[in-house]
Formats: sequence, structure tokens, C-alpha cells
Amino acid sequence: MIPLQDNVRLRIWGIEDAPRELVDSLQCHELTALTLRIKYGDRLDISKARAWLRPSLNSLLANLFLCEGGEAVFPTLRALPKGSKVALYGDYDVDGVASALLASEFAREKGWHVRYYLPHRLKDGYGLNPNVVKVIARMGFDLLIVTDCGSKNEKEIALALDMGLKVAVFDHHLVDKICHRECIINPHIGGDEEARKLSAAGVLWCWLWQSGLVSQDWLLDRLDIVSLSVVGDSMPLGLLNRALVREGLKRLETTQRPGLRYLFDKLSIIYPIDENQLAMKLNPCLNSAGRISLAETALKALEHSRESIKAALELVNLNYQRKKLSGELYNQATTGLRDGRFKFVVDSAHWPLGLLSSVASRLCYEFNRPIVLAAQHGGNVRASLRVPEGLNAIEVLEKISSHLKSWGGHKGAAGFSVDAKGWHEVKKKLEESLSKCCLLESVSEYEDAISFEPKMWDLHLWERFRELAPFGEGNEMPYFFISHQFDDVMKPLRGGSHYRLLTRSGEVLIFNFSEAEKYKGRIKGWLYRPFVDAFGGKLKLSMKAEKAVI
Repeated sequence: MIPLQDNVRLRIWGIEDAPRELVDSLQCHELTALTLRIKYGDRLDISKARAWLRPSLNSLLANLFLCEGGEAVFPTLRALPKGSKVALYGDYDVDGVASALLASEFAREKGWHVRYYLPHRLKDGYGLNPNVVKVIARMGFDLLIVTDCGSKNEKEIALALDMGLKVAVFDHHLVDKICHRECIINPHIGGDEEARKLSAAGVLWCWLWQSGLVSQDWLLDRLDIVSLSVVGDSMPLGLLNRALVREGLKRLETTQRPGLRYLFDKLSIIYPIDENQLAMKLNPCLNSAGRISLAETALKALEHSRESIKAALELVNLNYQRKKLSGELYNQATTGLRDGRFKFVVDSAHWPLGLLSSVASRLCYEFNRPIVLAAQHGGNVRASLRVPEGLNAIEVLEKISSHLKSWGGHKGAAGFSVDAKGWHEVKKKLEESLSKCCLLESVSEYEDAISFEPKMWDLHLWERFRELAPFGEGNEMPYFFISHQFDDVMKPLRGGSHYRLLTRSGEVLIFNFSEAEKYKGRIKGWLYRPFVDAFGGKLKLSMKAEKAVI
């Protein structure tokens, strides 16, 4: 279902509202200047706008304060001799895979012997597994590098240290308290604002840059992997993350990783590669391994090795299975949200745990409200929470944390587990809490949109407008508005709920509008965004409806 936008809570801007001094000073298009005005409001000035449009990676890294603590990590890694045995422990999502891969390639660059372990989502769960730690120590490894988890694993780190392992943790998750902080690099331990927005792979990459343990050219060549992690974990696109992703997208276009090149072909990735293709095509495929199988398949597909194409082929097959299972889960969850007693929380004993988060994200966007999807596993119920912009998933779970066995995540996305016997009570508390959150948000939130006809767009304008890119969390592409006219025609496309909207202002594609007839007489306009596709081997700019204005 396409989200609905209340016309009363829509603030429409015209191209004439673009600040002329910004257009002249920065030599940018009026749409770019107007977007910056909407973003910054009265806080906008020329220097701030220039920094946003053209972020300097070198300058940002020079001024970055990554974290407090972690004082044992640099001397440990610097002193480790060639030939040492290093074990890597990551996570099962794209950031976990990317950060483990970056750590693996760094270790090989230093001449260390490397083995990596990515946990199984169901068997091992999230975080450092004590049984795996024991095996690593007994196998005689010298160093354990943990990425994208570990900050909360006080007992497991103590176990590793007691068994003679040196430990270095590179993480980016929020924590209540930190033990063993001398071996943990986590921006949430006193890091600055830009540092706290980094993915785990970004944390490791920036730390390596500042440490000088490898060359800057070596690190720049690996920004392709970092860009996957930033987009894959939906990290806020502040100045530093935008600079990392912009450079990473360029590196992806020239990548020599054979598995990646194979995936580009099979997933119909078009050039120039943009963040939307990572979010909608590449990262879901990479994530499919950890969701329904073993995340190591994704890591192998990204390596510089002869086996990478074989792993990439397996990934494509897993991605097909993921799409099928996700579709079934989506249909069942949608029915539950529309017809059930609960407006925000739905659960089933039969849903695959690995797919809850991705489907919850889709439903959160389409229903424009918080969504919790949950499924029972053994004696526990495990769940994924996704919230729209303006709400905070961490704050939601903090209020009920005493009822949870474990939980964690980010502002927009979090996961948790609860004893199955207490699930019914937690479900009711969540429903009540999310209802209150949405009530407060509806009182204060307006949506901004720029009135701009679809037919005014072309590839040249799109290229100029992408000075603002990459778009995503914290740097959302603005909505563009067209009003409904009496002679607009919604032409059905194959699939039943898809349409081509034909207007005097241009064409707009509408996807998943199954309730078109219900709202037909109430539509006052559309919020849309441009996207690039390829047709007949040529790039084509199309418009996609994001919300129906009623």
C-alpha cells in the first residue's frame, strides 16, 4: 500500500523560494538551494551549504574524535608480529560482513594468518558467543578482533582475556555501560557527533586511517566495502558518512572484486552506481545469506578470491528464496495489521526470524507508523522494531527494558527478545507505548515538499541535483509535489495494484496502490521522487509516487 499524506499537514515550497544568494555563490541549481533551505531553515549560511555539498574527507578525518578508551588496541596491533594467528568475529548483516572483511584484509596486509567466524542468526544469536571464544583460545590464536558487536559482551571478553587472547573490538552500538574499555573502539564512548553516526566498518576504517597502520591509498581502495555497510545499516548520512559513501560509490564502479562484478551483472546494477541500488538491490542480496543461511557466503562473495564467483552464485539463489519467503511474510503481516486487534505489533510462530527486520522496514514505510514483527524461537520470542523518522526505537525499548531478555539497535531500528511466557504482556505494553508516540508525532510533524512538474526533469538536471547525494537516513531526498487535476488518468499496469499516472505535468509511476478505488475521489495530489533506470541499454529518468496526498 502506498502511504497517505494528510493535505493539512503538508507544507509546499515553490522554486521561487530558493535563496538566490546561495544559487549565485555556489553555482548550484535552484532545486539544490531550496532543498538546503528546507533542511537548515534559518540556520543556513553559505559556508555550511558549501561544506554540505562538497565535504572534504581529509579534513573531516583530521578533525574526527573517534572515541575515548581503546588505549590498548593500537599498541597491541602495532606490536603483533608477522605470522601471528588472528581470529575475526563479526555479525550476520551487511555491516557485520563488511567490517569482518575489512578486518580480514587488514590482517593479511600485516602478514598475519587469519580465520573468521560469522555467527549463525539462530544457533549463535547476536554478539560474541562464549563457546566460540573457547574454541578460538584453545586453537592457539594470538588475537581476537571483534566487529559490529562485542561492546556489551563483558563476560565473553573477560573469558577471552583470561584464556590468553589479546582482544580488539570495533563496534558502533549503543551501550549502557562499558567494561574492558581499554580494548574497545566504540564512538558511543565519548566520540563526537560524526563518529557516533559511523557503521562498524566505518569505525574500523576511520581508526585505521588515524592509526597509520596501513597506507591511506590502501584504505581508499576499500571504501567500496565501507559504503555497503553505511547504506546497509541505514546509518545517518552526516558529513563524514556522505563523504565515505560518495567516494565508495566511485570505487564500486571500478571494483576488481570478481564476486561483486558478478552480482552487478545478475542484479542488473546500472552505472553510475548510486546508493538506491545498494539499498534496493545489492545489500538485500548480501543480507540474504545471514537471513536464511550462513553470512560467510556473503563475505566470500566479496573477497578477492577464485571462490568469490561461486559464492556470489549461491547468494543469487539465496536471494531468490529470500524474496519468496519475504513476500509470504509480508502478505500475512499486512493482513494482521489491517484486520487484527493490534495496530503496531503482529506475530506468528511460523515466520522466519531472519526476515523480520527487512519486512518490518517495508511495512513501516508503507504504513508510515512503527511496526513490530515477532516470532517464537524455542522458549523466547524474538522481534524487530522499525520506526519512521521522528521517532526513536531505542527510547521505545528503554521504557519496557525490564521486561526484555536482551535488546539493542539504533534510533530507527532495533531488535529484542523476551521470554515467551511474558510476550503477551510485552505486546500490550508496546502497543500502548507506540500509540502514544504516534499521537505525539502527529501533533507536531509536517511534511515538506517542492512543487515541481515531473516533465521538467532530465538526466542533466538530475546529475546537478545529486550534488546533495547520497540520499538516505539523515539526508532524505525531498518530496516533489504535483496537484491532482480533473483530467489525470491512472492507467493500470500489470500486477493489479500498479499504475502509470498520466498528467499534464508529466508521468508518475505508482506502485502497490491496492486501495486506489477507495481513495480515488479524495486524492488532492502526489508526492514523488525521481529515480534512474535503464531501458534498451540507455539511462532513463522516471518518477515514482511515494505518497498520495488526501
